[in-house]
Amino acid sequence: MPPPLLPRQKTASQIAAIREVQRATETAMDAVISYLASAKSPISEEAHKIIDTVLQKYNCESPEGHIVAGGTQSAEPHYTGSGALAKGVPIVIDIYPRSKATSYFADMSRTVCIGPAPEELRKMYNTVLDAQKLAISMAKPKTLCSEIQKAVDNLFEDAGYVISGKGKEFSFAEGFVHGVGHGVGTNIHEAPRIGRNSPDVLEEGDVITLEPGLYYNNLGGIRIEDMILITANGSENLTKSPKQFEI
Repeated sequence: MPPPLLPRQKTASQIAAIREVQRATETAMDAVISYLASAKSPISEEAHKIIDTVLQKYNCESPEGHIVAGGTQSAEPHYTGSGALAKGVPIVIDIYPRSKATSYFADMSRTVCIGPAPEELRKMYNTVLDAQKLAISMAKPKTLCSEIQKAVDNLFEDAGYVISGKGKEFSFAEGFVHGVGHGVGTNIHEAPRIGRNSPDVLEEGDVITLEPGLYYNNLGGIRIEDMILITANGSENLTKSPKQFEI
């Protein structure tokens, strides 16, 4: 007989439910980015309305809201965003809806810049993207979650960025201020936790996010987040949306 599933591990039907809500999330993300790229004077409030309209078509809701934060607003990782969305600054879009039918969540983030980005922001973006690629490469069964966090911390430090709040998460200081990721299921945040003090070990059937980011008060924030399924021999990225910074 196969070993019993851990409580957090997802069955095939549960993974299918998560895939379904993730597709709705990506459709909403595509709609928001299209709006930002085409609108003459985009505003955060209209972007939030677009997200809700798309999600409703897929029988999804956002009980914990969503994020469209531009410029220095995006330096606070949980700020939902308001007002005008200017050119040449980072705009963090974080969508994390729940299916009304299955109660499963999905979660993804993209950061975009309307028009050309300053070199400092392009460097930040590319470093965050490199950090996420590293984390994804480590996502496999038996990997200690704190080792993923340590590797990402080291990458950011080697690139010259600050690691804030070591020993605790979500200090909202500058630099890299939070854990690399978390489990997703019928709760938007659940085990396993990918953080500096996490005792968790990845196992087949886990669905996690990997979402490194950098945040500076004078520049704003950059975060890139995908949902990852841990498979028998590695992982599968459930998030198919492209990662394009300048739009």
